[in-house]
Amino acid sequence: MPITHWNRKLGILLPGALRPRFIEDIRNAMYVLAELWPVTYGKAYQRALAFCARALEGRTSAARARLAFIVAAREARVEIVA
Repeated sequence: MPITHWNRKLGILLPGALRPRFIEDIRNAMYVLAELWPVTYGKAYQRALAFCARALEGRTSAARARLAFIVAAREARVEIVA
């Protein structure tokens, strides 16, 4: 069974949000990307979705998915707070 939890949670501040959202696992990261992300385009965004999907399938690590998520946050100018 693939590891789906990140080694440490990640706090992000989405545009218009009053407080940070903390993400601890790949499923939550995919939900945020698919439903709450401020932009649904861009190379880093697509890679983050792909890496999260691969990690859920056990084809890559949760750490790589987390890193791809962080890169997508930088691309979308989503503030990382923790």
